Amino acid sequence: MTVLVARKGGPCAACGAPILEGERISYELAIGPRHLACADRTPELRRNRYAARCSVCGFLVRKGRGRLDVSETCEDGAFSRVWRVFCSDVAACNQRLAPSPR
Repeated sequence: MTVLVARKGGPCAACGAPILEGERISYELAIGPRHLACADRTPELRRNRYAARCSVCGFLVRKGRGRLDVSETCEDGAFSRVWRVFCSDVAACNQRLAPSPR
């Protein structure tokens, strides 16, 4: 767990309450910022800040409506990040993937 001072405000990834600028927070890239009191809590969904297509079913997920995932790799000293958005409603995502009856 990395402890930082927040440079800007935003929602806590665990409780959703606002994080204030200058507040000490715990931060992990894949999870996002959390209050120090929320550091041990399981994070809720990390929300997407932009509209994007679901990585599984291709449905257009509106801003703030999906789950955001990030993976980071390092090859020969060069880091690369891949951000993926998923539908927050897994049942609807699976239904869109199911073949339609003819």
